[in-house]
Formats: sequence, C-alpha cells, structure tokens
Amino acid sequence: MLTATRTDADLATGVWLHNPVTGEVATATVGPADTRGRRLESDLWLQPGAAVAGAHVHPALVERFEVLDGEVGFELADVRHVTRPGAGAITVPAGVAHDWWNAGDGVAHVRVTVDARAGAPGRPASRFASAIEATWSLGALGRVNAEGMPDPLWLAAIAREYADVIRFVRPPALVQAVLFGVLAPLARRTGRDPLGRELHGASAACVIREPSEAQLRELLAPRVEAGAARGHG
Repeated sequence: MLTATRTDADLATGVWLHNPVTGEVATATVGPADTRGRRLESDLWLQPGAAVAGAHVHPALVERFEVLDGEVGFELADVRHVTRPGAGAITVPAGVAHDWWNAGDGVAHVRVTVDARAGAPGRPASRFASAIEATWSLGALGRVNAEGMPDPLWLAAIAREYADVIRFVRPPALVQAVLFGVLAPLARRTGRDPLGRELHGASAACVIREPSEAQLRELLAPRVEAGAARGHG
C-alpha cells in the first residue's frame, strides 16, 4: 500500500535539515516560495568526512558554491580541485556532471545558490528542494547505504519522480532507463513513495529544530564515513 502523498508545498525559508549519513546540515535563506519556485539559497555545513551521495547533473538548474570556511573538493566535468575561502564561487552549468565532498579535517561551510536555467519551465528550484527533502529524510530514517544512496527500489522511484531536476551519473543513463523502468512500478507497489508525508514538510525525518551556535558545533563535530565510502577519504 502506498504512503499518503503530501501536498506540493515549497521548502520554507529558515527550515533546517540534516542528513546524518552524508554529514550535511543546511538551512534555506531564500526559499522557493519567495522566488516562484525559480531560486533557492542556502547555507550548507559539511561534517568531517561528508560527501554528497553521488555525482549527478541538474538538467534544469544552475548551481553555485562559495566556500566560506574549510576545504571542499569539487569534481566538475571530470576535473578535480580543492576550493577554500576567498577562491570565489564555483558555477555548475545545467547538465554538467559534478561531485563534491569535505576535503579537510574540520567542518566546512558553503553558501549554495540554485537557479532555474534560462527557459526552464515550471518551478525547478521547488522540485530540487523536494528531492533534497526526500533523499535526506531517507538518510535520517537509516534507509540508505554508507554512501547515502537508497536501495535500488527507492533509487528507481526517486529517479523517476525527480528526473527533471537531478540525475545521478551512475549507473550509466542507458542502464538507468532499462533498470529503473523495471524497478519503478515495483517500488510504488511496495510503498516507496518519494512524495510520502514522512519525507516532506515540517514533519519530515530530515527536519531539525533551529540549533544555537553551540548546538550546531556539537551537531557538526562527529565524523561521518560517506566520503571514505565514496573514495574521497
């Protein structure tokens, strides 16, 4: 039986999210509701060992990263480098494969801006925020592996639901098309709903109460193993 599907509400400005597996903590400073679903600005903190769940592309979005503290490794179009404060923003054009991880021993702080590419229809920043809620909530619920990736059925459901805003580069696109086409109906029949209420909104598993400075330092201190699991440690 499927879980109840949420209403299509935008991620609210000021909400705090935490993925304890990938080691990411974020708060939206400009939410999609403020920009008609076309822009999202956030502060992102990376615990030691943190890494995004997998290299990916955003078909309808331009993403910008500015490192404010710490060291962050980036891979953009197969070129790797480490960025530190003062190096300026890194811009990732729509459709370009990219990856990133905490490359230092301490906590990293990054300002992230996501904009709809010129001519992109709809509310892609809203859709991107929804995808983050879903995947981070699965992390908070312990339904992912050491890299932060969900099981193949969940991955198929998420890939189908959010193909307009995020696509992982592995497995290859042709394999994904065949494999996920087979798995997605089974995922739905077994209750894996990327829009389920436990994954979104104020009661989402990844939502945390706004921390004080001391609480944020405590939350960020533990090392996670996502980066090492992905070969970045």
